Amino acid sequence: MTVTKHDIRAILAVAAAIGLMVAYRHVYVEPRAWGALCLDMAQAPFACRPRAALLWLQHWQLWGAGALALGFWAFIGAPFAVRAAAVALGVIAVLNFNATWGMVGAALGGWAWVEANARTVARPSSRAGARG
Repeated sequence: MTVTKHDIRAILAVAAAIGLMVAYRHVYVEPRAWGALCLDMAQAPFACRPRAALLWLQHWQLWGAGALALGFWAFIGAPFAVRAAAVALGVIAVLNFNATWGMVGAALGGWAWVEANARTVARPSSRAGARG
């Protein structure tokens, strides 16, 4: 398998998305103090709004559902960015306790990513063999 600059950029983007989610959860979701601060949303700091959205998405399994949808799309032939997004969102879904669908989405996205890369690498050599 050949790793291109395109793949490296996508891997860095996936790692950045995962890192940002880990950092956000560490700072705003996991500490009990934030839970207490965010009880009354009318008087809560602004940071409680994205926290509430994150937890709502987590509760309704939408992190995993989104990862699964992107994974299926990637698997049936989506653009490269969708394959990388499926991997990123799949891992983020697992971080947000939507592991069942998140892992399937990440696996389908990763599979599509590797398979498309292998197809691209194999294509030029098969054309050269057909000519010779």
